[in-house]
Amino acid sequence: MRRGQTRRPNDTDPDAFSKQQLLDAADISSKTFDAIRKASRVRGPGHGGLNWMFSRADIEAIIKKADSGNFTERGPAAAEAWRLLLQNGLPPEPTDEDE
Repeated sequence: MRRGQTRRPNDTDPDAFSKQQLLDAADISSKTFDAIRKASRVRGPGHGGLNWMFSRADIEAIIKKADSGNFTERGPAAAEAWRLLLQNGLPPEPTDEDE
């Protein structure tokens, strides 16, 4: 590891969500998510990195950028889904009885 880098994912933060959880909540592609993330200047994985953990502050910055109007097609719906994710936490995993 190079000097100045921190190890990710940060599994110790209980308020952190993985990239995969954010993608699933907003039902957007990884490419769209990365475009919003980069526009909000939030650090992320170099390539892929679905296990990369984003802190609450990172997610709030991404929500703010998604709502800004530059991402009019997908941004507002994704921002709303992420707000609900921050408020309610993760939805329960479906069980076999739910089907």
